[in-house]
Amino acid sequence: MGVIRKLNRTLDRVVTYYLKNYRKMVFLPIVFIAIFAGAIVYYYSVHGQFVNEDISLAGGISATISTNQSFSASFLENNISLALGQPVSVAVLHAQFSNAIAGYTITAGRNVNSTQLNRSVSTALDIPLNSKDSSITFVSPTLAQGALNDSLILLGVAFVFVAFVSLFYFRNPSQAFSNVVSIVSDVINVVGVLDILGISFSTASIAGILMIMGYSADRNIILATNILKRGEADMKYRLLHTIKTSLTMDAAAFVTFIILFFGTTNATIQNIAIILIFGVLFDDFTVWILNGSVQLAGIGYKYELSAAEAHNG
Repeated sequence: MGVIRKLNRTLDRVVTYYLKNYRKMVFLPIVFIAIFAGAIVYYYSVHGQFVNEDISLAGGISATISTNQSFSASFLENNISLALGQPVSVAVLHAQFSNAIAGYTITAGRNVNSTQLNRSVSTALDIPLNSKDSSITFVSPTLAQGALNDSLILLGVAFVFVAFVSLFYFRNPSQAFSNVVSIVSDVINVVGVLDILGISFSTASIAGILMIMGYSADRNIILATNILKRGEADMKYRLLHTIKTSLTMDAAAFVTFIILFFGTTNATIQNIAIILIFGVLFDDFTVWILNGSVQLAGIGYKYELSAAEAHNG
């Protein structure tokens, strides 16, 4: 019970500080957005694309090798790249909930055929490969471009629906626009982090983006509802209950996504999980400090000292 009381007192101080300074704090998420938007622009200027597209979006060939032999990813990349005459990327696969090596995934460009890739991988690993311990995946550039176009359309439709639902519920264009800006900010921040870390972006990543958009939309609407539509208590009381709900959602989601990421060697699931992990972390800034501040400013909220605070000076 002592821990709960301390947590409640801490949250009370956090909400009080937030209500006193929300106009000043709005610059923090703006700085984040500027940094990660700049990272995306820089990545585009260097690589000619906004994200590091994997073969599902750019086309190419990938080999997944099952072996317990230990090699460094850089060693394999250097040797296979030298054999093929073009750069490749190597991802190390681990057994579930273990650091034991389970295999490797080697990804090359669209100009490599399966025979060339198999031969170069076999030479680098110094083991013969067969259909039992290896698999080859090839995606044509045309199919990959179609997948990318469909994904972009899907994201656009999702944003339109989020804006429509927000506008229908709040009946206020500026409030609805604030919700959408918060969600867009999440997407920019997550993509910027992926570019900085060099993490590849795939069709699975698009699914992760859509999931974090839904998560963010839910939290934005909960916060905006408590600010705009509920008048049964003062603002501090409403936001205090909202932040408890929000942090509970965050804790449950974050633990789930961490387990999802480390509990599998499936690249598709890991791609989705890493998007969701970063999305949950950034969502607190965009929901509370960006959207919450805009919503409070929209109703002209000004913090007033309670009788107890005034008495304590």
